[in-house]
Amino acid sequence: MATDAESRAVERRIERFILALGAAITMSAGIGWGIRAAEAAAIGTALCWLNFRWLRLGADGLVRLGMAQAGRETVRVPRSVHAKFFGRLVLLLVVAYVILAWLRLPAIAFLCGVVAVVPAILLELAYELKHGQHRWNAS
Repeated sequence: MATDAESRAVERRIERFILALGAAITMSAGIGWGIRAAEAAAIGTALCWLNFRWLRLGADGLVRLGMAQAGRETVRVPRSVHAKFFGRLVLLLVVAYVILAWLRLPAIAFLCGVVAVVPAILLELAYELKHGQHRWNAS
């Protein structure tokens, strides 16, 4: 099982991979489709990074809440936790709507930025396969 420091390192690497891939996507969109596509890709990447970060922070909060209530028969999750989780999604959807409907930026470029987390996770997997073998061989 990974330690807290190892988990944090993985999360930080995924965040950096998102930003690096987002920069590559933004440059590619700008070269291939122009400045408006580059803007859309950059905004999509920023939303992707923000969503990943907020989701991670929310999950950490839920874990701490669960640990604090360990041993109790029923665990109480405050409404504010639910509000923050769903509020994050609503905020992201509203921003996406504004970008696509009002600013009329290219949807494909925007979506390429938004989904940058998928290749970032695949890059993290490749990183772990290459550099993390010593942890798996010890068990």
